[in-house]
Amino acid sequence: MSRLFLIVPLAVGLTACGSPPDRAGPPAPIIIPGKPTPIQPRAWPRSPHRPVEVYPYRPPASAPDAAAPGARAPRAGPVRRPAPPRVAHVPSPSASNLSSAAAALLNQAERQRQAGDYVSAAATLERALGIQPQSPAIWNRLARVRMEQGQHGQAANLARRSNALAGAHQVALKQDNWAIISAAR
Repeated sequence: MSRLFLIVPLAVGLTACGSPPDRAGPPAPIIIPGKPTPIQPRAWPRSPHRPVEVYPYRPPASAPDAAAPGARAPRAGPVRRPAPPRVAHVPSPSASNLSSAAAALLNQAERQRQAGDYVSAAATLERALGIQPQSPAIWNRLARVRMEQGQHGQAANLARRSNALAGAHQVALKQDNWAIISAAR
């Protein structure tokens, strides 16, 4: 009997729901990545404003150099980026306190950093941190890369972490970390 009291309202509720209403209007456009798709702006009947222009999303790496519609034209002349603050260079750490894989990644990241490829250097250092997360030398190098990328706040935080992990005998590394922290301020 109690089941009947549960089943009847459930059946009535499900039949009352019915099916969703049929969709009106044209189908949604199909957007294929890499192929420009013209999308026609449409004026909404209730909106007193002008129609909105809709563009498919393009990731920043694949966006063309041409300006977006309605944007101002770029200024003539080369774009000059501010030079990163100079911090004294500390010799690379000894391989005795690093595993061979972490040392190889640290050396690779240093070459990438010196070549100006900061994004790859940061990715390589993060891989090295995945292997040996307690190494203050790797945290120091990542702080240096972030400093050269202009991410001063993050560089200072990474240098503080390196200081926290560094032992009492790593005086040069701690001095370099303090130099990064002061340059970030």
